[in-house]
Amino acid sequence: MLKHYIKFAFRNFRSNKIIFAGSLATLCFGALCISLLFSYVHNELTMDDFHEREQDIYMVMMKQSPKSDWSYPYRFTPEEYPEVESATSLIFYREDETKLKYKQDIYLPKGIVADSSFFKVFDFKLKYGDKNTILKDVESVILSKNYSKKLFGDSNPIGQSVYIETRMYQGTHTVKGIIKIPTNSSIKFDYIIPYTKRTYGYGRSSTPFFKSQIGFNRNTFCEKIKESNNKVPNFYPQLTESITSIKSLDDLYFSSELSGLKKHTLFSSGNKKNMDILIVIMFVILFVSILNYSNLQIVNINAVLKNMAISKVNGAFKRHIISQKMVETLVVIILSSLFISLFYNILLPWFNGFVGVSLNPPVWKIFLINIIIISTITVIGLIYPMVIINRFSTINNLKKTTSISQKIKGKQTTVVLQYAMAFLLLISAIIVNNQLKLMLDKDLGFNDEGILKVKLFHEPPFNPESRNWPKERRLEEREKAMQIPKYINDQLASFSSIKELSQGNSPLDVFPIDWKPKTGDFEFETLNSLVVTTNHQNLFHFNLVEGRFFEAGVDKQRSKKIVINEAAKKHWGIDDIENTIINNRSWGDYEIIGVVKDFNYEHLSAKPQPLMMVYFEDSGAEYFIKFYENKMQEGIQYIEALFKEVNPNQIFKYTFLSDEIAELYKKEKRLSSIYIAFTIIALLISAIGLFTIALYDTQRRIKEIGVRKVNGATIYEILFMLNKDFIKWVFIAFVIACPIAYYTMSKWLENFAYKTTLSWWVFALSGVFTLVIALLTVSWQSYRAATRNPVEALRDE
Repeated sequence: MLKHYIKFAFRNFRSNKIIFAGSLATLCFGALCISLLFSYVHNELTMDDFHEREQDIYMVMMKQSPKSDWSYPYRFTPEEYPEVESATSLIFYREDETKLKYKQDIYLPKGIVADSSFFKVFDFKLKYGDKNTILKDVESVILSKNYSKKLFGDSNPIGQSVYIETRMYQGTHTVKGIIKIPTNSSIKFDYIIPYTKRTYGYGRSSTPFFKSQIGFNRNTFCEKIKESNNKVPNFYPQLTESITSIKSLDDLYFSSELSGLKKHTLFSSGNKKNMDILIVIMFVILFVSILNYSNLQIVNINAVLKNMAISKVNGAFKRHIISQKMVETLVVIILSSLFISLFYNILLPWFNGFVGVSLNPPVWKIFLINIIIISTITVIGLIYPMVIINRFSTINNLKKTTSISQKIKGKQTTVVLQYAMAFLLLISAIIVNNQLKLMLDKDLGFNDEGILKVKLFHEPPFNPESRNWPKERRLEEREKAMQIPKYINDQLASFSSIKELSQGNSPLDVFPIDWKPKTGDFEFETLNSLVVTTNHQNLFHFNLVEGRFFEAGVDKQRSKKIVINEAAKKHWGIDDIENTIINNRSWGDYEIIGVVKDFNYEHLSAKPQPLMMVYFEDSGAEYFIKFYENKMQEGIQYIEALFKEVNPNQIFKYTFLSDEIAELYKKEKRLSSIYIAFTIIALLISAIGLFTIALYDTQRRIKEIGVRKVNGATIYEILFMLNKDFIKWVFIAFVIACPIAYYTMSKWLENFAYKTTLSWWVFALSGVFTLVIALLTVSWQSYRAATRNPVEALRDE
């Protein structure tokens, strides 16, 4: 019997090719988009879920005062707290802070120094190696699976030796483990080396993590450790107001308050609002697909009723008809799922690059997700058509010459709703794109055009033996090392293609530190600070509004002078900068010598915040170079040659400041691209439904068109007659969508300090564009019908 049902299903598909093709295309496009977006959103929302008890893993953090930002504690001793099951401390090295050598090749990986308790806190799996002993071997190194493939290809890396170098650490390590880093891990790294107690340390503080005991009470523990750093005032007198707290791993990824702290780790950040938007897009596409599928089934009601009537005449019972429909639907679901799973795996590499992830779910899981999505679309989409079918007597319908679909208003409603959804997505996509363009094109208040950023001097690694050298030798070695930056500066000064040059930090590369006015009722609070040199004003065109900027020959580096911005002056209510002293928690008192006009050094979601500029000269700081017009390529070649001359064992890298600014809006660019891509898909799904309905209606009215042409109707009159209903539906959808889109985008734009306007042309453009798409969709069939010879239409069948 099943074989008969399957054969009958395919016979029905052949007899209703238009409806079947439209239904299959709707299911494939809709489910493919939803499954791709679902994979990405699910990966984000389940970040770090692979740890068996991620809710029990905590990072310890500290505020130096109530208004300070969170940072790492100076002291945390887990042995003092019975609530702690196990603890570890991690030291992080970003790509620009570590170097790995294998044979003659040099790489710039991201790395971690971890103690032997790392695998007691974090549940990363090892492909090779014993996690209970591997970090007790000080000469071992664990490589990530991806980085191992990059270094060694498909060969077995175990036993290979690599050399790892940072500013304060150098050593040869043997590969003894390969670690698997899931795609939903918020921490991404390329290697782990064991922590060892060293007299000269690693040059930076570690970040403590711990796994709590079962039944752990977070609030009680926070109160217990709140003032833990105050226990050692003799060592840390500045911590008399400090507050120690914890943050669970499952809250860390989406936490915006810890964005500054996470800059110095390898933990990435997510945007919960963006995930909410993508979930809305998924539901819109799902809703459009359901409506489109339902509409196609409504159009197909005549054929369905006729088949049911014929089956009953031939002796079929109700259970046979239901079974037949279930098998037919099941065949559509399986065929669609197979097609989508195939296309999913073909498109996945492109999608990974599109959203900036490395998703690789198993095939069976994708197939299962697609079956669930398609089943949802088909089952819900069939509800209304089945209700309609039950209203009519199938036997009586065999006697009627008029089409039942003429009596059904459901298809108009579904077309209006799905086009309203498409309008909503299209208007939103245009506004998101406009907002992104505004942020990328906005004058930030400083010059960023054509400025090259490059690090030309890498200080030699720290030599532990230098601690035992006499003072004279240390000074001699220091003087010798400083000859290289002097040589670099001399070479740059003699290169005629350079128009402007400065060294220090980029206007985007601010750092947090605590400041307050010395007089008045103020508390220390964390504010952004920027390291500059005397040429920064000329290069970046900072607009001085009061006092002066740092001047060569007048000011000395690391002197107790600062330049502030207007926001800082307003923040503290400073009237007279000459009589105001600003106190830094760590560095002491500073006098204000100037005020610059506010410029945007952070994401444009916020107005310019207070900024303190300090004059430091650091031989290892980046250079910022602006070349004369048409000298860029020549200049880059010269800089590369100079770099290789003074840094023979380093990798030459450079960026442009404008590219770094664009990087600030990577998430918005990604969201805009996703919006546009999936809006087009939603419109395509709606167009498929409209095309199918237009084709069906046109074929149904062939004789009517023939009669009208014989009676003198023109082609344009026929086109208008066939298209006017579709235009009316699209217009109603536009009217419904506009106020909803206006409200939702107004709420979204509240997240930005600088926002694009919700201009009338955005709505008009989306309306015209969608109307054109709809007209092109239906007019092809309408034109073919209108230009057809009426004799063929009226010929007796």
